[in-house]
Amino acid sequence: MEFEVCNGFTNQRIALLTDFLLNGIQPDGIEMVTANQADTVPFGSWFDEREFAAAVAPHGVKVVAGKAPGAIRIPIKAYDSQSRPTALVTYLRKQRSHQHIKIACPAFRLPAALMKQHQELLQAAAEGLLPSERFRSLIAARRQQIESKSGAAVYNLIHLRVEKDWFALCKWWQKPEVGRDNCMNNTDTVGKQLQLHGFQTQVPVVVVTSFPDAVPEALETALESIKSSKYSVVLGNELVNLGEELTREESALVDYYLGLEAEKFTGNSVSTFTAFIILERQWLGRYSTHYNGGAIPLSLFFPFFDKL
Repeated sequence: MEFEVCNGFTNQRIALLTDFLLNGIQPDGIEMVTANQADTVPFGSWFDEREFAAAVAPHGVKVVAGKAPGAIRIPIKAYDSQSRPTALVTYLRKQRSHQHIKIACPAFRLPAALMKQHQELLQAAAEGLLPSERFRSLIAARRQQIESKSGAAVYNLIHLRVEKDWFALCKWWQKPEVGRDNCMNNTDTVGKQLQLHGFQTQVPVVVVTSFPDAVPEALETALESIKSSKYSVVLGNELVNLGEELTREESALVDYYLGLEAEKFTGNSVSTFTAFIILERQWLGRYSTHYNGGAIPLSLFFPFFDKL
């Protein structure tokens, strides 16, 4: 099976895991790890292929590098997880006459019940998505910078959503009448939320966001709230080495794994980036919360979240 990923880093991660689940429930499934478009990069440049293959092998998924020969494109746009929850799986099972198939981005197209049924495979695949050597070096360098700037070997991390495109998304998403009412809650007073959730002031707080895209006033207000609550702040954009240039998605990967490795983590639960870090940290037994209160929308598709 060959598939496409879509949108930002975390949605791409969700697409990866969704397709590995799809492939894992097919008889004799083999996953082709590749990149075949001009705006994509090889899987191995982002993740450790051997580690991933070893992680999913016990669950019956075989991963090989390369492109699936003669793959037949199968359209899946008509299928979603809410209106037709089991239709996509039924449809794909009817394609078994094709040795290799390729599909568009499968993220959010599988029912929550199927995700729940195959939690062990999803968890193994997520834990097997370890950064490639290049990104491991970048993450290690960031951690050294954090310790150098703060004098502390451990850190907490907050994923702050204050970007221009986030404000636009919240304007569209926010619908209190159907329970969607927590997109920007507590952003201005996020320091108080850190206190409420037991973040110790002696542990530095690393703040990550897409700094070039942030609304200056919103970022400044949030940072002032954290500092006025007696926390030592380390800004993610101050951890970048001179001459280092990363795309937004590459920066997101580095921030994601810094979030996974933090002592404690918080963010905005409406963001899939935050929500999936919370879920993966839960699987790893690490403390996480969200500063905006309310629900975690991703639980509609991934019904694994503990009550926070």
